[in-house]
Amino acid sequence: MSLPTPESTSPQALESLLQYLETDYYARLDGLCSRAGLHLAELQGEAGPQSETLYLSLSTKLLGQMEQYLRLRRFGLMPYVRELLDKKNTGHDCRACTKICTGRHSGQVDGLRESQTKIKEILFRLQTVAVPPYGTETLQATLYRTLRAEMMQIDTALTELFYLEEFSLIPKMLQAQSDIHAHS
Repeated sequence: MSLPTPESTSPQALESLLQYLETDYYARLDGLCSRAGLHLAELQGEAGPQSETLYLSLSTKLLGQMEQYLRLRRFGLMPYVRELLDKKNTGHDCRACTKICTGRHSGQVDGLRESQTKIKEILFRLQTVAVPPYGTETLQATLYRTLRAEMMQIDTALTELFYLEEFSLIPKMLQAQSDIHAHS
């Protein structure tokens, strides 16, 4: 599936972007997190150096945040954007709605950015404590290297995803909100 152009603000472009994010990012990140979680579970029973233990702890925290992040995207944000598209298509005008409607609209973008910030903070800390395992080739060292490689794949996918959300999804959401006068 190809990414819709950032300039396009049509409802079809926004729906296409949602499908692209689901198939190329959310589903892929779900799989990456599941694999990393399996390796993490194997490593957590072993007591390693303090830096390695801190890395495992932060990895656990990141995977927990990712689970929440993906759940919120799939079951909160995506249905909201589709509802926003439906409102736009039916000519809904939020100026006739209660304050609850307006608050819900502004909360979506704020929630998206807040969850990105939390994950970025964990990723930064994770990168600062990552230490290549030295010494002999043990099963634990191999699992640790595998986990680090998977965490780097998650980091790369998140960097791309956050860029798409910030410079494509959020502007399209804000335009759709503007089209239905959500903040008037």
